[in-house]
Amino acid sequence: MHVNETSWWNNASFALPLLGTVLSLIAAAVTGSLEALGFAGFLGFVTVVMAPVVMLTWRRTPTAVVLTRERVVALHEGRELRNIAWGELGRIERADYDNIKWRLRPREGDHLSIEAELTEVDQLIAKASELSGLEPMERPR
Repeated sequence: MHVNETSWWNNASFALPLLGTVLSLIAAAVTGSLEALGFAGFLGFVTVVMAPVVMLTWRRTPTAVVLTRERVVALHEGRELRNIAWGELGRIERADYDNIKWRLRPREGDHLSIEAELTEVDQLIAKASELSGLEPMERPR
């Protein structure tokens, strides 16, 4: 089992504007600056607008990926998101896109993204390769 060690609020689209809001509010309180207060208001608005977007995307993010002898299963807080039998897997490809490092692609249907936040990603890919009989490959060009 490989777990995701982050939470929804670790998403930069939420965390950075929230941090900026807090720092701008502190600066406004210390200096009495209306510009800092206005910037805090803007960043607070961005934080509020991004919160539901981040929450919706988080619901589709695996909080654990489990490898069994028969299949790989992606879970989100215990709810199954995706499961692919090793015999259905077509390839294991490197992605290196944002926080997605690998993709497990079945011959048909949606892929399973392996994100950098999962524990021991390299061991996960090595074990997936062993169980599926497929060699990991670089991203097709």
